Amino acid sequence: MKNTGMPHGKPVFTSASMAIATALAGMFAAAPAGAVGFEILKPHRAVYEIELEKASDRSGINSMSGRIVYEMKGDECDGISVNYRFVSRVNANGDIFTTDQQTASHETPDGGEYSFLTKSFVDDQLDRTVKGVAVNGRDAMMVSLSSPQVREVELPVANFISSHLVKVIEGAREGRHFFSIDVFDGGDDADEVLKTTNIVGEAKAYTDPLPGEKAKAIEELADDPAWPVTIGYFKQNRTDSTEQTPVYEVSFLLYEGGISRKLVMRYPDYSLRGSLVALEFLDDGDCSIRN
Repeated sequence: MKNTGMPHGKPVFTSASMAIATALAGMFAAAPAGAVGFEILKPHRAVYEIELEKASDRSGINSMSGRIVYEMKGDECDGISVNYRFVSRVNANGDIFTTDQQTASHETPDGGEYSFLTKSFVDDQLDRTVKGVAVNGRDAMMVSLSSPQVREVELPVANFISSHLVKVIEGAREGRHFFSIDVFDGGDDADEVLKTTNIVGEAKAYTDPLPGEKAKAIEELADDPAWPVTIGYFKQNRTDSTEQTPVYEVSFLLYEGGISRKLVMRYPDYSLRGSLVALEFLDDGDCSIRN
């Protein structure tokens, strides 16, 4: 999730992908064809209630509340599609307004191609559209953008969002507590690869609802262990000599199938907290029958 800036003096809160989802080249190279591991993901729809955790005076944000709906569909045969919507009501600098970000993306089964579309609205008026397709080659990634303007961008080879998530789960399974992954998520102007640092703690079961959660939402998770994960997103290239700080940082509890709860999203001037209030597992079909 990213903050794209202050159009018309108002902050618009946008999604990098879903760290929640979502939603996770350091120790890992880009995913080779046929070896992405999408079969470990569980298609699902999750709803999170969002509230402001804290904000600095500089942010201008007095209060904020909202809701995220995150939906993951697909499998290792068809690839993974993610639909994400974040609607918020913000009180900032004496002005009250709503923001609405809608993101749809699809990653092919081999992790080699990623299509994305993000629309951002302020008070029901379309503010920005970012649309394109990114394709990993042997030595570079080519991004073909059709909005906000038609152009081609060449970037380093990187993982897309669902491949990133799989690799975080795989790293957690293997007992890795710190590793780096390069990621392209189509966020902001869709013209850069971010470096992520992924910090994973020891897994344990969280059987009771956490503050703000709905008991029914965690019924099917109560006996399953989850890893506490923190992911920092960093610019690839820095020209100054100061210590590098993340563009943003996300912490959450991560389950084997890619489900998240206890979200905390930190930006330089404010942070948001997300509580899981609804969870539905979706039919993923039978990929083996189609092979």
